[in-house]
Order: sequence, then C-alpha cells, then structure tokens
Amino acid sequence: MQLNFGNARFITDPYPIGLAKPVFDGASYEALVAEFPPLSLLPAFGGPNYKKFALNEKMADFHPFLETSPIWWAFHNAIKRQDFIRFILTLLADRGIPVAPASKWSSRFEFAAMPADGGKIDPHTDIPSKAVTLIFSMCRPGEWNPEFGGGTDVLRAKESIIPLKDYLAPREVFDRVHTYEYEPNQCVIFVKNAISWHSVGPMTGVGSPLMRRTITLNIERVA
Repeated sequence: MQLNFGNARFITDPYPIGLAKPVFDGASYEALVAEFPPLSLLPAFGGPNYKKFALNEKMADFHPFLETSPIWWAFHNAIKRQDFIRFILTLLADRGIPVAPASKWSSRFEFAAMPADGGKIDPHTDIPSKAVTLIFSMCRPGEWNPEFGGGTDVLRAKESIIPLKDYLAPREVFDRVHTYEYEPNQCVIFVKNAISWHSVGPMTGVGSPLMRRTITLNIERVA
C-alpha cells in the first residue's frame, strides 16, 4: 500500500496545518473503509466537551480487531514504523515547517467515529507531548452530507485577558480561519504548538445515523 503525500499543501497562519489528497490508491481506500471497525467495538466518549466513539491501542479490542483484518493490520504497522515518522517530519521540513527535534519518537493510533447528530470536539490545542497530528478521513464518495458540518475548523483566539484552556474555552473567543471539510481519501496534518487551536462541530444532522469516521495518528516526543 502506497501513501501519497506529494501534493500536501500547507498554511502557516495561525499555525502550520495542511491537507493531502488523495492519500490512498482507490482499491486500498475502499478496502479500509469497508473494513472499518464496527461501532460496537468503539466505546463512547461522552461529556460536555466532546461526543465521539473511539478505539485505540490501549483498549482490549484493538489488536484482536487488527488480527481479523489483514489490510488494517498492514496499514497500522506501516504508519507506526519509525521510518514513517521520519518521512512525515522530513515532509514538513521540506515545506519549510521544521518540527523541534526529540531524541526519541513514538506514535498513537486511534479509530474514531463522531455522530452526525451532535458530534463535536470543543476547541483545543492538544497535549504538550504531541508534535504532529494526522487525521485520515474514512468515508465513501457521496456517503457524507456536507450540510451537517464535520470539517476540522482552524481557529485563532481573539484577544483575551483570560488564559484559555483546552476543551474549556468557549467557541465565541475564537475566529474560524479555515475549515478542512470532511471529504473522502484525505489527510489533515498539523503541528502542535501553543496556538494550534482546532475543533469539530457540533454537527447538525439531527436524527441522522451517519458517522464521521476517521483515523488519527499522533506523533509524540518520548524524550
């Protein structure tokens, strides 16, 4: 399976973030979407600050699921490799977006699904250990209704005398600079820093059974 990031395009205001599309060849992408884990394997993450379902590497069902799907097993193993992490860091450096070095890197992989009916993640910058985040869309062409929203909103904080905290800052204190719409076969890539505010939703598909399905890979500094 070959991943294509050659056409990735970035903006740097208010922070480095970009989009690559298409990332997968058509056959591989269709197979990954078809074998995305069922919602029954993704526990709900509730609460006032986000509404989603997720399955990550620390959960009991994660590796048993991979063992049932050769294509997901292969994809997971490929993007978890150190050479893939180095590839992404080099890609960013070649675009004039250097990432502060670390003596050791690791990564975290997550399947996620957010309901079109009210799914959301409130504004946040991500935890300090994260260096780069990749968000892969997992939907077939025409499957998602763009009127429901679901894009990744790039935010800039307005002037405020109050320190802003992840997931607790109200949306009203931000300007939306750009939205990367939720579309098939793409990857949103951004670099974590003190102002890398972003959010999703809340989505407006009241009564809809649709799910905004994604994979997230977080590249993190170990030391």
